[in-house]
Amino acid sequence: MSERPDLINKLARLEKRASRERQARSEAETLLTDKSLELYNALQSSRQLQKKLELALWASQESFWEWHAQSDEFELKSFGLEQGQEYQWKGSALSLLRFVHKDDISSLEFHWTLASLSGSDRIEVAFRFKRKGKYQWMRLRGRVLERNEEGTALHIVGTTRDITQERKAEQSFQLMASAFSSSREPMLVLSADLMINECNTAFTRLMRLPDKNTCLGQSLDTLLPKAGEQLKQLQNRRQSRFECTLKTFDDHLVPVDFSIALFETQYQTSSYFIATLRDISERKLNEDRLRQMAMHDDLTGLKNRNGLRESLTRFATTKRSFIMMFIDLDGFKQINDAAGHEQGDACLRRVARVLNTRFGDNSIISRWGGDEFVVVLTEMSLDQAKNAGEVLIKDIEADKIATTDAELNLSASIGLANFPLHGGSIENVLQNADAAMYQAKTTGKGKVYIYQQGLLESMKERVSMLADLRRAIDHGGLEFHIQGRYNLDGIVRGGELLCRWRSSILGTVAPSVFIPLAESHQLDKDIGVLALEAACDYISMMDTQGMMLPLSVNVSANQLLDKQFAQQAKAICDENDVSPNLIEMELTESIFIRDHQSAIRSLNALREAGFRLALDDFGSGFSSLSYLRSFTFEVVKLDRSLVNDIHNDNKALSLLQGIIAMLHSLQLDVVAEGVEFAEYLPLLKEANCNQVQGYYFEKPMPYDQFIRKHYRH
Repeated sequence: MSERPDLINKLARLEKRASRERQARSEAETLLTDKSLELYNALQSSRQLQKKLELALWASQESFWEWHAQSDEFELKSFGLEQGQEYQWKGSALSLLRFVHKDDISSLEFHWTLASLSGSDRIEVAFRFKRKGKYQWMRLRGRVLERNEEGTALHIVGTTRDITQERKAEQSFQLMASAFSSSREPMLVLSADLMINECNTAFTRLMRLPDKNTCLGQSLDTLLPKAGEQLKQLQNRRQSRFECTLKTFDDHLVPVDFSIALFETQYQTSSYFIATLRDISERKLNEDRLRQMAMHDDLTGLKNRNGLRESLTRFATTKRSFIMMFIDLDGFKQINDAAGHEQGDACLRRVARVLNTRFGDNSIISRWGGDEFVVVLTEMSLDQAKNAGEVLIKDIEADKIATTDAELNLSASIGLANFPLHGGSIENVLQNADAAMYQAKTTGKGKVYIYQQGLLESMKERVSMLADLRRAIDHGGLEFHIQGRYNLDGIVRGGELLCRWRSSILGTVAPSVFIPLAESHQLDKDIGVLALEAACDYISMMDTQGMMLPLSVNVSANQLLDKQFAQQAKAICDENDVSPNLIEMELTESIFIRDHQSAIRSLNALREAGFRLALDDFGSGFSSLSYLRSFTFEVVKLDRSLVNDIHNDNKALSLLQGIIAMLHSLQLDVVAEGVEFAEYLPLLKEANCNQVQGYYFEKPMPYDQFIRKHYRH
């Protein structure tokens, strides 16, 4: 029985022990479960952190690397966006160096040695690394995690990243900064409210600044005081360009070409302006010079047409009255031809000085062109202007131009017109003053003429006639009639060619109208050549009919003073196989008044060429026996005024007889013109006149009528 209680006690102890063991096991299992869960959660968290780290590295384009000294091996990892995307590379340091640019190896080795052997735990270096056959810039960063007792690095980890684009951007920025700094053009960087943030060296020079800090922080409008309106418009524009004036540090004003443009940062978080200035002082100076040249005559310094019109615009807009004086120099062409263009230019300059002296500051003086001048008088009446014009003509005529052969004279014809009396616009007044000048020239030159109503229309008719005359000359529209020259027995001994013009527009135009018009516009030379050619043609045709009559042609002063005329006339005769002694050149005494020495030279040249010479219209105008003494003519033609009414006027007859006797004493043949009545013939025969010419015998007629009349004789 005693054994039973012991057994029970033993069982109880065993049960109690087993219970404790079960409880301990249960607690151990619970603890294990908790620890396992904690471990699992920690693992999950670690994985999430790792994934975040991988995503962060991917987003920043960084790759992870680590190095172990024991194996001297690099392990490189890069990650993708998707889970599990991982790229690994393992290799020795030597294998990596093969891809590093040779110029960057020493820098990489230096930084690595500095980190691995010294106390520096960090490393950062940039180098070029060859990938896919091209070098790219890489940035390597790292940190030492473990060192041995000697301080040598055993384990280093870090990141690396491709920075090629950043390097390019940095180089571009440096290049732009260098360009900005070294640009020859002054440049500014401005804030959005136009405050100066930066400037280059060229700008400091333009501003005459001691250094750039003097202008930094200043407002742009203080430098461009007159550009306020243009700067305000920048609020609505991204760029602008205009010319303005820059005020320098020492208050000097410089004209500049100003260009400004708005720039914004990449994400438009801020904006700024870049401005470029260009000094245009030289250009403005050149523009002023060009304007001076464009508005003034280079020879005389007077205003030219453009300058005159610009000045007159003010008067026209204000309706202020003024007198337009249009001046044309008479005889200037002869000065140019005889004395040379240098003398001609000097003459124009002297006339300009006379105009400045005579009219002073209360006028506008201009050279209209050639030998024409225009003066605008603002404080004179028409009568006063006319008196001033007459005095001016005397001043001009007082200027004598001496050459080796003669003393040449200059005069002027002046036309006057009033604004607004004679025209409501500048063009009208100019035209009317020009018309008045033309009228002064046609009435004898050296005159002043005030515009009258209808004068311009008359001038336009003359201009139209001139154009029609030019066409007639160019296209064979002129005819040359012949008037016979007879001895006192009524036998034809020669003829004179007389020009006739029947215009398709104007009808028959009298020689007294179109010949002076031709002379005033230098067309008389062309008519003279046509007359010579016609004379040669008529002589050749008469020769084929068995007739041989000499013909005379009229030579104008312009033609005779042409140095080439004698040679030209001889060439026309040679071309038509006509002897020059069959052609008689008729000229008037006015040629000697115009240029005596040149006239003598030209007549000698014609005589040497074989032509006969006749002095026409003797006894009219400027008749002077000195012309007959200074040069020997073959023929003198008496003006019709000496013959007129000799059968009724004994004084006229006595004068005629005395002149003919005197001319015969000089061994000259005498031809009386204007013989219209039979009563003249016995008187002329008694006076021993050689030949006669006039309507009593015949009027001028076309060649075919002339040849039919005289062929049977």
